[in-house]
Amino acid sequence: MTAIPIARSRSRLQRRIDKLGRVFQLDAITAQQMGPAQIAEHYENCFGAYRRRHSSEGSLHLALNDGKRFDAAGFSGQAARLQALWAGQPHAQVLELGFGQGFNLGVLAPALPGTQFSGVDITPGHVAHVQRTLAERGIGNVDARQGDFHALPWPDAQFDQVYSIEAFCYARDLPRALAEVRRVLRPGGALTLVDGYLTRQPAQMQPDEATAALLAAKGMAMDGIPVEDELLQAAAAAGLVLERRTSLAAEVRPNVQRLERLVRIFVGWPWLARRMLRRLNPLAMRNVLAGYLMGPAMDCGIWTYTELVLRKPAD
Repeated sequence: MTAIPIARSRSRLQRRIDKLGRVFQLDAITAQQMGPAQIAEHYENCFGAYRRRHSSEGSLHLALNDGKRFDAAGFSGQAARLQALWAGQPHAQVLELGFGQGFNLGVLAPALPGTQFSGVDITPGHVAHVQRTLAERGIGNVDARQGDFHALPWPDAQFDQVYSIEAFCYARDLPRALAEVRRVLRPGGALTLVDGYLTRQPAQMQPDEATAALLAAKGMAMDGIPVEDELLQAAAAAGLVLERRTSLAAEVRPNVQRLERLVRIFVGWPWLARRMLRRLNPLAMRNVLAGYLMGPAMDCGIWTYTELVLRKPAD
């Protein structure tokens, strides 16, 4: 990307921050700390909003689309990539970290009936919903539990594969979370992460870029979006070897553009938006921050979307 488009993207980013400031109390939002309780509260309050505005089937992640148009079928894209990665390799035990409303478990478990799936999620409402809906669908090869992936409730060397779709970004202590994953993986097993990352530390960004990165994180109930290279360094230190690194930024752009269109009307009428904030749960509305800022953040080169495959060496 040439300097002129980057300059224009930064200008667009600043204009969007200014518009958000007419609706939200940005200083108060950036000052709020996001721990496990706040993450769970955020997702409890956003449960219905995600289904109404994002995915009626309960996907909490971005869709992967090959072309320039958004297609809801792309919400299954991450699960399809996992199945392709696992093809020809029998896996008896698979673990999902942060399963959300159970979208990926609902795709993968029926497709791989010979595999026992487990999952852990910090939000009580997610766990109850997933246990109920999988039982209603007759899917019996899933063990969905409430818990924190910094302290996994399974023994050593339990799983052939561990994966996380847009959830490992909530790791508060990367070394500890990665050590837990390595502990429960069998020798030769792999951790697959599909997520959005910063391309560099906020301290290395322009001020408006750093502000946008922080606001987007707070909008998703995070204190900060992880930096991709720092995650890889922490994984190497934990004894996980990078096997595959695939950019999926182009594939998520149609969904990012769709989110921009959804929130543009809300931001474009500040007086109405402020009235809505007084009537609705404010945590449920903060997704607007991320939805409005992700596009220009991608254009500025500070945010990207990547699939990482990290393997535990065989003994």
